[in-house]
Amino acid sequence: MQGTRIRRAIAVIAALTLAVAGAACGEDEPTGDGGDDAVTVEALDNVFGEEPPHVVRVAVGGTVTWVNRGRNDHNIIPLDGAPFGVGESSFAPGDEYQATFDEEGAFAYYCSLHGNATDGMTGTVLVGDVEEPPAPEPTPDILDIRASGNVLNVPDDHETIQAAVDAAEVGDLILIAPGVYKEAVEVPRGKDGITLRGLDRDEVVLDGEFTRPNGVQVIRANGVVIENMTAQNFTENGFFWTGVTGYRGSYLTAIRNGDYGIYAFESTKGLLEHSYASGSPDAGFYIGGCQPCDATINDVISEWNGLGYSGTNAGGNLVIANSIFRFNRAGIVPNSGSYEPYYPQDDNDIVGNLVHDNSNGDTAAIDIAITAMGNGILSAGGINNKIVRNRVMNHDLGGIVVISYPENAEYFWEATGNEVRENVVSGSGLGDLALWFGGADDETGENCFADNEYGTTAPLNLEDEAPCPAVPNGNMADGAFDVVALAINDGKPESVPYEQVELPDIDPAEVPDMPDPEDAPARPAVDVPLRLDLDSIEVPPAP
Repeated sequence: MQGTRIRRAIAVIAALTLAVAGAACGEDEPTGDGGDDAVTVEALDNVFGEEPPHVVRVAVGGTVTWVNRGRNDHNIIPLDGAPFGVGESSFAPGDEYQATFDEEGAFAYYCSLHGNATDGMTGTVLVGDVEEPPAPEPTPDILDIRASGNVLNVPDDHETIQAAVDAAEVGDLILIAPGVYKEAVEVPRGKDGITLRGLDRDEVVLDGEFTRPNGVQVIRANGVVIENMTAQNFTENGFFWTGVTGYRGSYLTAIRNGDYGIYAFESTKGLLEHSYASGSPDAGFYIGGCQPCDATINDVISEWNGLGYSGTNAGGNLVIANSIFRFNRAGIVPNSGSYEPYYPQDDNDIVGNLVHDNSNGDTAAIDIAITAMGNGILSAGGINNKIVRNRVMNHDLGGIVVISYPENAEYFWEATGNEVRENVVSGSGLGDLALWFGGADDETGENCFADNEYGTTAPLNLEDEAPCPAVPNGNMADGAFDVVALAINDGKPESVPYEQVELPDIDPAEVPDMPDPEDAPARPAVDVPLRLDLDSIEVPPAP
């Protein structure tokens, strides 16, 4: 019976993913000769191929097929007016696009939602026996970045935030006066260590008007700081760093954005702190595609999103601590997936968080957020995570759940080596503590549970069957976690359009201003991540 349920769960979960199973997704790298007749480029989340810049070679008269294997919308924008591409954001998950190249040359392209003409989500098609373009110059080491002492004021010195960014030099501080700024700001390579700071968190508002993609997008600019402002109504993300070393987001508010609220991708050495995110169909906070990430999320609030936190393939000194995740579809969801680089997800410390009432069906939600609905902390296919001294309350399915993740027919991410200790968990429909390894009835995957306060577990007696230190075998059959109930979306509320969700009012006490924003000196993100004493963090009180 258990084996039948496992096979059914695998089939159900695989059917719910957006991965293109069975597609011809092999990638041909540059060969140095005339190239192949046909090649395929995988568009993952925020990268063409495994990492930018992605280069393929095809023979004259050959074809290139792009396949969107990610979970994000993209586009394909050619440089120099080349006759191929997909405009706007119409290259959706699962889509394919094919172009034939009849002339020899080098044809560069990018996704304007996740990069620019030279950095971020970029690629090049080499046609015939042409030379490969040179690699971009490396960005400066963040330890060499210093605050310049120079201050640019918006709108006194520069009418728009983008104009100030364009004029800024390394280490400059941009002070932004209260106002509504209807623009999408891009911080490109070369603007290392600049600080964008609002003078009032609630009244310095970037408004996307549901037409612009990103509030602030930092592309390959290291050490950039964004602080004390709000981004709302963008079609993609509120605040977004991609491909950087060194980043910090402090005292930020992200509301009603179409993908993520506050987002770092393929970026390392970061800190997100004292910030708030609500109304995103994916995650309020996201760090993904990095190993090691060397990043900390501390003292944030995430509510009314599809997922409070999600981090695909993110780990290696990645800490999520002292934060509140409430009224999302699901709370904290580290996960593995082939649709982003650096899989599997590995090594998170999830410590001292208050995670409650994440069964909210009135939010916007991507497909996996609908699937994950009703769980507090859900580690899906992750390894070596430490989930310690959190308070987790009131969830329709599981409180703290560790499962293997059958992404599709090709990828089965086994959950191994996870530790769940000293948490206080209550009010869960299927189990305050839960484990589904997905193998035989006596396999634990060497995941372990110890010293938690709880009412129920699935399977039964979980702390005895999968104790710490971890042991390989225990009884996983009696009272097994109902992974099918998690996997099946039947009966779970569909997504509400993010533009239409009625979000709660924000308590001003929960979103304080940055202290002394006008006079505090700029501090580029070179001293990150924040080093917390994890052993001193206690279980937070109940709300």
